[in-house]
Amino acid sequence: MKHIIFDCDGVLIDTEIVAAEVTVAWLNSEKVNISVEEFILQHTGKTYSNIINGLKAEGFLKASLKTDTIVHLLDDKVKARVRPILGVSDLLNSISVSKSVVSNSATSYVAQALNKIEAAHHFENRIFSAEMVAHAKPSPLVYELAVSTIGIPKEEIIVVEDSQTGVQAALAAGLKVLGFLGGSHIQPGHGEKLKQLGVFDVASSHEELAKKLALLANN
Repeated sequence: MKHIIFDCDGVLIDTEIVAAEVTVAWLNSEKVNISVEEFILQHTGKTYSNIINGLKAEGFLKASLKTDTIVHLLDDKVKARVRPILGVSDLLNSISVSKSVVSNSATSYVAQALNKIEAAHHFENRIFSAEMVAHAKPSPLVYELAVSTIGIPKEEIIVVEDSQTGVQAALAAGLKVLGFLGGSHIQPGHGEKLKQLGVFDVASSHEELAKKLALLANN
């Protein structure tokens, strides 16, 4: 292993639960009947634009709503509550190989989040966002962009993802994926779902993840 690609939300920063709470509160205000648990199961890993446009297409949201305006509103609320997942600083400090971030979130959001948790220097501006490609995860395009830019063979790269959407994207790009279960949004049985998709292993905390990545780096 010579390079690690991390997803951002739910792997480095503990925002998936925050994003679910914020978005569900807004959806409920728009008369969409959905719980935080249902949102996590149905939409974790998707972009706000895809969620909102999908609900418009299905008739749950008014077609007249401006998606971009809503996305900015939700983004701002989530940014204000960004926090690192426990142990992320020790994890990143323990890894000697180069690292990058691949996310469905906007580049500016990821950059701000990494700065807020004092982790930006670990990635040396290697941030790849779905806004850089035609389609977000589960499309493999953003992972393919990252691999071509990094210039390291796929066989020497490990991806760390928490969502089914992200795992599907990375696997479709031909990458090896380790599932992360340490975010506060993770539901019972999620690890088995990721294994069924094709992750080669899972880690329940950053401490466990650090040990497994260390073993991979030394083999």
